[in-house]
Amino acid sequence: MQSTNSKAVTYNNTQTLKWPEVYSLAALNAAVVISWIAYHEYQPTLIQKFDFHSLAEFLVGAKAIILIIIPVFAGYLADRMMNKNGKYFIIYTVGIGATAMIFMTVATIIAAGPLSAIKPALPIMIVLWLVAMNLFISPANSMIEAFAPAQQLPKVMGVLFLVTELIYSLEPLVVELVHFFGETLTFIVGGILISTTGFIFHKVSSDEVIQRKKEQSEHKSDKLLLPAVVAIILVGMELGIGKAFLTEFVPSHFNDHFAELKGYAEYISFGLLGLSAIIAFVISRYSQNLNITRTIIISFITLVVAALLLLFVSNYIIAVLAAFVVAVSFSFVNISGLPYVFKNVPSKYITYGVGLFIGASEIFTGIFEYYFH
Repeated sequence: MQSTNSKAVTYNNTQTLKWPEVYSLAALNAAVVISWIAYHEYQPTLIQKFDFHSLAEFLVGAKAIILIIIPVFAGYLADRMMNKNGKYFIIYTVGIGATAMIFMTVATIIAAGPLSAIKPALPIMIVLWLVAMNLFISPANSMIEAFAPAQQLPKVMGVLFLVTELIYSLEPLVVELVHFFGETLTFIVGGILISTTGFIFHKVSSDEVIQRKKEQSEHKSDKLLLPAVVAIILVGMELGIGKAFLTEFVPSHFNDHFAELKGYAEYISFGLLGLSAIIAFVISRYSQNLNITRTIIISFITLVVAALLLLFVSNYIIAVLAAFVVAVSFSFVNISGLPYVFKNVPSKYITYGVGLFIGASEIFTGIFEYYFH
């Protein structure tokens, strides 16, 4: 596997764990998760209310494609701009600004109602919102390696994973809050959340960009080799398999195949996500000597075996235990995935590598969501 001197420089220049930067990224990721929950809750409602039933399948497919492609594209552009003129946050800023603006535009369309002249703009705004939401994900998360020394990166991932997956696991409560706000106010609040947390993260982490530019200029000859690209995609897909099984497969499979679990399957799924987040947070506290590559390989084998068992077992207790093993494996992959990317990608291609990882992680989620919906 590829190893580069540039990464040693990056890690050696970061001797302390920078918690303000980590917390600001956690806040931004929390805002993103809440926005996605709001989107999933209101998209079917808006399609029905505005009579866009014929576009329902298209939007599911468009979302899957956008989530795979746009993070890669955004990562490539961000690195290119950084290498060319040192302006790293252009793509990030465009993504944050466009997302907030589209939130407000959708709120306006909803307030105007299905009989308004601006009704045809709604599906266009939904697609643009999906694109904008994925423009800033890669640039933001690629900054993690500037926030901590190498051995502390799993600890950072444990904190970030705890925040995001706990919110996902509390989706029923978030949905209740979304319903309390109502359609129009939800999108207004979403725009405010993204723009505010996005601005705070930009403000807090801007100094790290100067250091990264210096490192990249010192290692212009470094290349991103094909074996590293393939490995990153495979690790991202491993993460995606775990997430897809827990969020898409488990609820549908348990409801369809186990009468004892009918009506409880979604709560089991949410519970496993929350448990996975807590497990990841706990093990990340003791991960300083973690062998990242070995952890990813063992987690993959365990995850695949448990997932196959989940597919063919007929006893609901064994099925729940297998799902639990998937959740544990998912925890280990989450704290190891991005550190693996940082370890194997030269500094000048960091954001592109993170984009590849994030895009690959959405492949199975997109396939499962399209199939089960």
